[in-house]
Amino acid sequence: MKKNITYIKEIIPIEVEDNTIFNIHTNGTTSFTHGFHKYPAKFIPLIPNWGIKKYLPDEGSIVLDPFCGSGTTLVESMLSFNNSVGIDIDPLSCLISKVKTTPLNIDKLEKILGWLRNSISHSKNGNFHPSINNINHWFNDDAIKKLSIIRSLIDKIPTIYGNNKNVLDIKDFLMICFSSIVRRISNADNESQKTYVSHTKLKVPEEVYFLFFSQLEYFKTRIEEFSKLVYKEAKSTVIRSNCSSDLKKKLSGYRINLVITSPPYIKAIDYLYNQMVELFWIGDLFELQTLALQNSKKKLYIGSKHFHKADYCDFNPMETKLSIPHLDEKLISVFNTDSKNGNKHSYLTYKYFLDMEFHFANLSYLLEKGTKYIMVIGDSTVSEIFFNTSNYLVDIAERNGFSLINRWGYKIKNRYMRFDRKGRGGIIDIDWVLVFEKN
Repeated sequence: MKKNITYIKEIIPIEVEDNTIFNIHTNGTTSFTHGFHKYPAKFIPLIPNWGIKKYLPDEGSIVLDPFCGSGTTLVESMLSFNNSVGIDIDPLSCLISKVKTTPLNIDKLEKILGWLRNSISHSKNGNFHPSINNINHWFNDDAIKKLSIIRSLIDKIPTIYGNNKNVLDIKDFLMICFSSIVRRISNADNESQKTYVSHTKLKVPEEVYFLFFSQLEYFKTRIEEFSKLVYKEAKSTVIRSNCSSDLKKKLSGYRINLVITSPPYIKAIDYLYNQMVELFWIGDLFELQTLALQNSKKKLYIGSKHFHKADYCDFNPMETKLSIPHLDEKLISVFNTDSKNGNKHSYLTYKYFLDMEFHFANLSYLLEKGTKYIMVIGDSTVSEIFFNTSNYLVDIAERNGFSLINRWGYKIKNRYMRFDRKGRGGIIDIDWVLVFEKN
C-alpha cells in the first residue's frame, strides 16, 4: 500500500484521501483541560476535533467514547458544544475524565482554595497514611508528611463546605490536581511505563508544596477558561465499566450520534502499574490502594497481558479460531515459534480480538444506521511477529454490521514515558484512523 506523507500544522483537513499519512505539528495537546494529568498513550485532540467537525454539523449531539481514557474526546465534545458519554474500566482514568469535563463554580473554588492554602501553611501533620508497608521506598519523609497533609485537608472539604454537587466537583478537581504531582515528587523514575525506583539513575524528587501550588494555579486557570467557554446545558457523563458487554443497558436513554475512540493495543499498557504511586495516595477511593487489590483487577482490562496460567494452559489456536484466516495463522505462529511464552501470548492476543468482537457486536446493536464510528489504533508486534491490528479490526467490524468508509494515519511524535520494550512490543510509529459507518 502506497503511503502519501503530508505535513500539516494544527488543523486536519476535513476531506482526507484514503491511506494518507500525516506528519502533524501541533501545540494544542495540553490546551484547556487536556493537560491536567499525565496519562500514557493519549491520542491527540485534533482527531476528535476533526471527527466532530466532519460528521456532526449540529450542536447538542451526543458523542460516545467507549474507551475514554483521560477524556480527550469528551473535552473536545464539550468545547464544540456537544454532549459526551465516556466509558472506561480504569477508575483513575474515569475520575480524570470527569474532572476535565466538569465546569466549576469559580467563586466557590476561589473560596475553597483560599481555605486550603491557609490550612496547609498551618498544618503540621496529616491523618492519611497509604496502606503499604514500604512507603519509604517510594517517598522520602518530607514528601510523605506533606502529601498526607494535603490529602487529609482535601478529604475535609465536604464537611466544611457542604456535601453538595458544587463542592464535591471541586473536591474531585483538587484530588486530580493532587494525584498529578505524586509521580514527580516520588522516588520513582518519571520516564518509564514501569513504576520503579532506579538505583543507577538517581532522582531528586521535586518539593511537594511548591509543585502542588504551581499545579493549583495551572489547574485553576485552565478550568476557568473551560468553564466560561462550554455551554451550561452541555453534559458529560463518565461510566466506569468495560465496553465489551451490555452497552445497550449502560447507554439506555442516550441516542449516540457519533463514536470516537482509541482502544487499547494488544499487550496494552499496564495502567494500574503505571499509576501505582498515585494509587498509593488516592487508590482507596476505588478500592485499589494496595498492590494485591490492583493485581486482582488487571486481567479485566482489554489488551491485558496479566493472566494466570490456568487461564491459558488449555488454549490451542489450532482448535480455537477467530475465523479470520490470516489472523488465525498468526496466532498459530506465535504458539509454535515462541518456546517460552507462545501459549500465553497466543491466548492473550486471541482474547484481545475476541473482546473487540464483543465490543463491535454490542455497538452494532446500539447504534442507528448511518452513525459514524472513528477508531484510532496502532498495529502491534507479539513474540516478534507483526500483527496488522488495524486490518483485523476492520474485518471484525465489517462482520458485525459496519462498513469502512475512510482510513488514514498519522505519525506518533510525542510519547509520554518513552520506553524500550526490547522487541516484545515495539514502539508504534503510526496510529491509524479508521472511519466506520453503521449499516
